[in-house]
Amino acid sequence: MSNDFQLSLYLALFISIFISFTLNFAFLRFIKNNFSKSKKNEKRLSSKNIPTFGGIAMSISFFVSTRLLGEVESEIFQLAFFAIFITLIGLLDDIYNLNWKAKFTLQVIAIGIPIFTLEIYLQIEALLNLNFNNLLNSLVSIFWILLIVNSLNFLDNMDGLAATVSIFIAISLSLLSYTSNQFRLTDICIVLFGSILGFSYFNFPTAKLYMGDSGSLFIGYCLGFISILFTWNNEINSFWNLPIPPVILFFSIPLIDFITVVLSRLNSGVSPMKGGTDHISHRLLNLGFSNNKVLLSFAIFSVFIFLITLTILFTNQIISTVAFFIYFIVVFTALTYFQKLKPLN
Repeated sequence: MSNDFQLSLYLALFISIFISFTLNFAFLRFIKNNFSKSKKNEKRLSSKNIPTFGGIAMSISFFVSTRLLGEVESEIFQLAFFAIFITLIGLLDDIYNLNWKAKFTLQVIAIGIPIFTLEIYLQIEALLNLNFNNLLNSLVSIFWILLIVNSLNFLDNMDGLAATVSIFIAISLSLLSYTSNQFRLTDICIVLFGSILGFSYFNFPTAKLYMGDSGSLFIGYCLGFISILFTWNNEINSFWNLPIPPVILFFSIPLIDFITVVLSRLNSGVSPMKGGTDHISHRLLNLGFSNNKVLLSFAIFSVFIFLITLTILFTNQIISTVAFFIYFIVVFTALTYFQKLKPLN
């Protein structure tokens, strides 16, 4: 989609931060005395009535700033539009505490429409040497984005946590897409980074505003689709010669948390859909970590994931293979370790 009015990326970044910050500030002033009490049946670390509408400003900021980039491709603009749609789904859940089945169905619709209409999907059939006319590609892609959306939703369980991890994923995606000459993805990753950053001022400890389901679903939706749009055609003789994007490694933290929580609740006979203080952040808090130390730990781990991914991609076959096995061992060890830690009471 062509746009005659075009701003530089730096100005678009500034505008995304400004819009997100300004709208969140305005929303906070307007709703904190009227809509701050959550109807959700879930455990939170704080009993304060903190507004959960941070996602609205982020999605508006991202949509407007993406449009200001100028000659943004039609598929990117449509994805930005559907990102607003899934934000509204999250907003409805924040306000009315939707049944999980209704929420899940709406998520599938919001994700499935652009996948089938824009033909954006992971190349799973090529990976498995199968041909189902992209049906398997589409179904696995829907599952992947659903997984990312809901793992980010799970990760939003402590002040600043989901925002911090999402910022590092967005930065990692922007740097790797830039080195791979995929500048359209670099642009939207940076704009998304700005939208999250404008919100983060109100979300870092002690939080004045939560992103809510509207925010976590929006961020997970954008990052999930960006991961599918990324293409890896590097000719370096590295370990990663698969037809699926290597950026899936950037989502290690939310996936570790998601798997830890689901396994823990299933083993305890509790529904994974029920809220609780059994996330990996809560388990670290139970060890005596402060909120800020938990955030710092995840930031350091995010940098490690980025560096190990670069090593896998841009070194020779032997080093990249060793790096991949180091990654696998670290992730497996983390999963095992967090399962053994006690949840926060």
